[in-house]
Amino acid sequence: MKLGKKILKSDTVRRALCWIISVFLRLVYNTSRWQHCEDEFLKPLVDKGEPFIIALWHNRVVMMPYAWRNPKPISIFTSDHRDGRLVAYTMGWFGFDAVFGSTHRTEMKTIRRIVRSLKSGTLLGITPDGPRGPRMRLKPGVVAMAKLANVPIIPVTYSCSRRVVLDTWDNLIVPLPFTKGVFLWGEPITLPPNANDEDLERVRTLLEQRMWDLSREADRMCGHKEIEAADWDDYRRGGRDRK
Repeated sequence: MKLGKKILKSDTVRRALCWIISVFLRLVYNTSRWQHCEDEFLKPLVDKGEPFIIALWHNRVVMMPYAWRNPKPISIFTSDHRDGRLVAYTMGWFGFDAVFGSTHRTEMKTIRRIVRSLKSGTLLGITPDGPRGPRMRLKPGVVAMAKLANVPIIPVTYSCSRRVVLDTWDNLIVPLPFTKGVFLWGEPITLPPNANDEDLERVRTLLEQRMWDLSREADRMCGHKEIEAADWDDYRRGGRDRK
């Protein structure tokens, strides 16, 4: 086992690291110029006062605390894996709660708790390609949750001009200070009443495509080529997205 993984086994070390990350993110945001494009799709949902699910790719999670500019609290659905804990603890410094589970396999008691929370008005943020990939491939869990809770799903993304793209399974985007960036919210998707399996797959495919298009547009606005989704066949053969 590598030394870094041994160190990160300590919950105290993880929490301290996440505090440092949160300080860095504040530095990035406050030294940069950001464009928020939320009036067309997000604002109408917020004005209704009804719950919804926010979907974003795992590699765009870093600046997401600043995508949400509303005082209404959000719960972040993340894995109980080491990486998920890092996300949860970092988001905690910005006032976000965490719900631990998986978009692939989640215990029914966790799903029921999430659905109850959504029905009571809680907003949920989720990375539907986490926690281990494949990159930018949408797993069906988020659509199933939306059906059970009868809530819409809205995609969100960000990009920035000065950044580092890490050689991780998700190609995590790390912004740098003194950058120019954009937060984009996409068109919400509402499942039809009494949606069947075909409807769920259609919505899953539609949401995946909208999330690709949104991220591609954000990257284009910031002068970058798009980050492509992982190849399913490569993933099944044990390619880089499983590391």
